[in-house]
Amino acid sequence: MNKYQKLFKEMKEEKPSLDQNVDDRLLVFDGLNTFIRAFGATPATNEDGDHIGGITGFLYSIGKCVRDFKPTRCVVVFDGRGGSKRRKTINKSYKANRANRTRLRRHDHAMATIEDEQEAMRHQFSRLVSYLDNLPVTFLAIDGIEADDTIAYIAELYREKSKEITIVSTDRDFYQMVDDTIRVWSPIKKKMYTADTVHEEFGVTPQNYVVYRTFTGDKSDNIEGVRGIGPKTLLKHVPELASQKEFTPDEMFEKSEQLLDESKTYKKIIESRDVIEQNYQLMNLKLLDFSATHTSNIRRILEQPIPPLNRAEFQRLFMEDKMWTTMKNAPDWLNKTWLSLHAFAQQTQK
Repeated sequence: MNKYQKLFKEMKEEKPSLDQNVDDRLLVFDGLNTFIRAFGATPATNEDGDHIGGITGFLYSIGKCVRDFKPTRCVVVFDGRGGSKRRKTINKSYKANRANRTRLRRHDHAMATIEDEQEAMRHQFSRLVSYLDNLPVTFLAIDGIEADDTIAYIAELYREKSKEITIVSTDRDFYQMVDDTIRVWSPIKKKMYTADTVHEEFGVTPQNYVVYRTFTGDKSDNIEGVRGIGPKTLLKHVPELASQKEFTPDEMFEKSEQLLDESKTYKKIIESRDVIEQNYQLMNLKLLDFSATHTSNIRRILEQPIPPLNRAEFQRLFMEDKMWTTMKNAPDWLNKTWLSLHAFAQQTQK
């Protein structure tokens, strides 16, 4: 059997059955999270010595997930312009630390200056969008909305109509979305977060995870937590966070008021009320504050036909960027990763 017959056989075996719907298994990528991780961890260069790790690392990363999870639909979401504005009105220091980062990568291909590195990142990001335009993926970047919120909205929108929604990101805020349908894949940990996994690792249920996070904070977004109350102390005094019932901040404050004399921790919770409430507003992805225009735009994009695999244009970009030193079998990669998804998408939309 030659390699083409073998490939045809593999595609035939992997081809989804006709009784599946295009929205049965959604695979949703946190785009910028994936790109920055790829740019920083992939030292690949083309034959001219130009760093291309952001592009190749991103493509290989999402490609592996597509092959492993076999989705019926693939969605890539990026931050829209001005997406952080709403949260910065709540806390002007939100994500302020990101502007001061000087090393976004960990590879050995050192660039002359930080400016060179940032320019390389901008160029690769722009180029990556061109590659994605030629793959059977749905691409979203809604101005005025962060990717986290767009992904949360998509998850809520498809929760009832999908059998399985997998969010791919290292951002732990997504753990609050986990339920019987929604799960989170952490590419760095190579770990799938289900409701049981979240409870095992953090001692809280997904529906109470956001309250837990208001105490721990989020250094990556420059969100300070509550000093003096670590996870163990919190769970000892607020065991309700481990229950299946949602335990709101207001209920926690009410309980703390009643037990002020029993422990200094309850007093600290009351004293930290402003911080906790602010963090809850910043970190709760279910507090969707979208305009009708925003939600309409998201739905409109998701309702459009999934783009076909444009192998010729993808390979033209590939040759222009001289990426053959890193992606040595691009045609095989395209076929094995995307052709089945492309065929299924076209089949279900007839």
